Amino acid sequence: MGCGNSKVEQENKDVRPRRQNSQQQESTNVNCDHSKLVKPNEKVDLDIKLEDRDIESDHEECVAPESESPNTLVDQFVDDVLDGVLEKISKDTNQSSNSDGNPSQYEQQGNNGKEVDKTDVLGEVQDKPNSSCDDKNVPKIVNTSSETVIDTSKPAQGLSGDKFKQAVSLCSSLVSAEELYKACGENVISLTLNRALPQHINLTTLLNKLTCLQELDLSNNNLGPHGFRLVTLSLCHNQNIIKLNLANNHTDTNSAKSLGKLLSRNRTLMWLDLSGNYLGKDYFSRCVGPALKINNILKTLIMSSIGSTDLKVFADNVRSNTGLLELDCSHNQLQDSGYFVKGMTDWLKSGDCQLTSLNLRNMEIIETAFETLKTAFSQGTPNTSLKTLDISGNKMASHKDLVSIITNCVTFSQITNLNVADTSFIANSSVNRDENPSTQKFTLTCLNMSNCSLTDETAVALAAVFKSCDLGQLNLSNNPNLTMAGFKLLLNNQTASVTRLTLGANNFTNFVDLLGYTTKLDYLNLRKAKISMADIGRLSGSIHHGSVSTLVLDGLKIAGSEALATLFEDSGSTSKLTALSLSSCSLNNTDLQYIGQAIKTGLPLAMLKLSANRISDPGVADLVASLKERSNPPLCLLDLSNNNICVEGAKSLATLFEREDMSLLQTLNVSHNSIEPEGIQCLVRFINRSSLSVLYVNYQKATYEEHDMEKVYQVIAENMGYGKIESVEQAKGMCQLPDTRRVPTIIHLEGLGGYPGELGCALDCSGITTDYINRKLPHLTFFHAAQLSAALRGQENCCLTNEEWIEIIGSEQESPSWLQLADMRSKAVYLSMLPAVVTAQKLEGTLEMEADCNVMEVYLMKDPLTQKNNGIGWVLMSDEDSVKRATDYFDSGQANMFSQPFKLSSVPVQVDDDKMTEKEAKARADMDARLRERQVDDAEQRQLISRLYHESQERHAYRLAHPAYADGRIW
Repeated sequence: MGCGNSKVEQENKDVRPRRQNSQQQESTNVNCDHSKLVKPNEKVDLDIKLEDRDIESDHEECVAPESESPNTLVDQFVDDVLDGVLEKISKDTNQSSNSDGNPSQYEQQGNNGKEVDKTDVLGEVQDKPNSSCDDKNVPKIVNTSSETVIDTSKPAQGLSGDKFKQAVSLCSSLVSAEELYKACGENVISLTLNRALPQHINLTTLLNKLTCLQELDLSNNNLGPHGFRLVTLSLCHNQNIIKLNLANNHTDTNSAKSLGKLLSRNRTLMWLDLSGNYLGKDYFSRCVGPALKINNILKTLIMSSIGSTDLKVFADNVRSNTGLLELDCSHNQLQDSGYFVKGMTDWLKSGDCQLTSLNLRNMEIIETAFETLKTAFSQGTPNTSLKTLDISGNKMASHKDLVSIITNCVTFSQITNLNVADTSFIANSSVNRDENPSTQKFTLTCLNMSNCSLTDETAVALAAVFKSCDLGQLNLSNNPNLTMAGFKLLLNNQTASVTRLTLGANNFTNFVDLLGYTTKLDYLNLRKAKISMADIGRLSGSIHHGSVSTLVLDGLKIAGSEALATLFEDSGSTSKLTALSLSSCSLNNTDLQYIGQAIKTGLPLAMLKLSANRISDPGVADLVASLKERSNPPLCLLDLSNNNICVEGAKSLATLFEREDMSLLQTLNVSHNSIEPEGIQCLVRFINRSSLSVLYVNYQKATYEEHDMEKVYQVIAENMGYGKIESVEQAKGMCQLPDTRRVPTIIHLEGLGGYPGELGCALDCSGITTDYINRKLPHLTFFHAAQLSAALRGQENCCLTNEEWIEIIGSEQESPSWLQLADMRSKAVYLSMLPAVVTAQKLEGTLEMEADCNVMEVYLMKDPLTQKNNGIGWVLMSDEDSVKRATDYFDSGQANMFSQPFKLSSVPVQVDDDKMTEKEAKARADMDARLRERQVDDAEQRQLISRLYHESQERHAYRLAHPAYADGRIW
């Protein structure tokens, strides 16, 4: 079915910009979201995770994760805890903790370029710089349909941004599509789709109702190269989206071409994340580099881990860019890093460069390239824009080069955040101290030197540089060759400035003496440090009478010692400690009593991590009793994962939520324990009926039957407002959106074994995760990509030009020619995430036997280099009913091969076929030729089977006629 070029062009023209003029666009350029870029030393390394990290991971704290956690709804709450707003939380105990709006992350930042950091509920806690959501900072947006100005600071119909994000997160197959459509309001400017919505919800309709949508997150969906290209090409003329996250979507080399077109044609996109996508060794550079030469609208580009080994063309072109503010090229192992660094250096030295953040982590930068990079931060260099530089994970010639580049960055630039962690050295050489250090105050405030093999000699040279700096955050972890003398030298001039100090995996004697050099210390991390029990006990002074609010002692074997008793001795309301991490400390029930006693006497803990210890039910009961004895304890996050807790411990924890005024606990992690079904039921009973809103009970060692989980799911359904579900099929698509009291509401129930049942499958969504993910992949499919494409183009159905479709499916050598035929596309099925060992015969047999489809042809795509299956395929059915049966087969959660689920979708694409007469004839000829080849192959296969059968029959008859042969006596 053709749609006509003119129609497509007209549809693209009808998509009007939401911003009033280019001046408004430029005014927001400095307010780009930095949360996905590396911010050296801005990230606090309090490890609130499901399992402990290795020592080597301590110095990863300044590197943003490659993929953002799906539990980002909890970020605002954790930040509030660390900011010490416990009084506010107490006052709002009986109120829902919801925000009245959800301004863009661009708008949440001031001109200083600081980010509104994010935190995984059980991940590392980050700093929260000052942000403002005043009415003055809320932009006015132009509605595309009426061109009327909408002031997002005024009340609007639908839900606010946070509530809408919560609604999408909890939108299961039970929720009515109309309920979600009604929730769309003018204040909603961001949509996150890290997994597919239920099949009865049309993404085109949803996006069309989000009239002010500016931010689209499609990360971690494994869309596949074809879905990826379909989305990027649809955005070429879109004038609404300003922030786009396409990280981790299983692309290929050819997808770089569509990205080049996107950046060449789009004039509104300001933030783009492509990390975790393989885009070719040099093809990305050749496609995107020239586009960035003319694109000065894009402000943030994240291209981490894209498989590039040659970025020469990229470096040659980007130096002409005058708009880019943040660039992340990390984790791309370059073959010629010298050329790339030379290009970056020339760009930084040019007067037109506006770059504020540059990430070159783990790029195989050779030692000689650092000499070139150093010239960008030398006397007379005009660059004053760069504030954040990450060159960690590379190799330098010696510590002399390390000191030299730090000195240059401090002395001749405006850099505030510098990360040189994980630097390796070819040789050791002496380091000369600067005999005439400058007395001028410099801008460096955050420095990460973890795992840099620092020595006292290096510390002497660096101490001279630090005299002119007011370091607020300093990471010296995993430098075992550095003695106390070296630590004292580095901290000697930072007494009044250092607020965050990370010293994990080091050797200390008389450690407390160092604290005299840090009078304003707020955060202290001693994870896996070698420190005496006496010194740990002496930390009590800093905890109870000092300024420390966050203390990390993970990995210190303090169980059964007097250190813990001394540490919390005489603790009370005078202490400022609000976050404490004691993971992997071998703590037992007796050790837990000291913490409980401190809580009783007024220790203001808001976050407590006790994971990977030896705590059992009696210890949990004592901790709960301590919390109950205190009026309104401020504890909001408790991590007891990976312990020995059973059903009685879960019941004790459940008593905390029996009264509204008994506890403020919102996040509870008891995963990886031995809690039986009865205990899980006790805990989920209070979800959405108390302060508890985030619950991790996944991966228990106890045995769970299907009827046990059915009771758990029924309790959750009632708490979510669905009522008692008698018939899941009748309830699907008929329920209202959950009316949750708190944002976020997250329940993790995966890893409890077996099939989750009808109700468990129906409840499964981003906010409530079950084992259904093991049966059906929850990611977006090509079908969803087509729906997104239609909405981004302003169309009702996805309609493409012939050129676009050819670029999406690839050349004739990469895809079956029948995809160019309109009558065949309606009978086509797209498959992805297939096992590498799958064969066309196996796939055909599976679809015919299990899905009852009539298969005409199976086409498995292969990697162009290895010629092995790349997990993607196309299947041509003989009729459209077979396509429907195939998609139903996938939707029912039965699509799996070799116990591995795969994705399957139809191809709802219309292409302008008016100019395809010659190609159509060639495609049909190719189809006929392949059909004849297949018939020949089938005939040969039948002949082979028949011949083997007859030979077998002859041998059998011979054995019957010759008993000696049958007994094996004659060969």
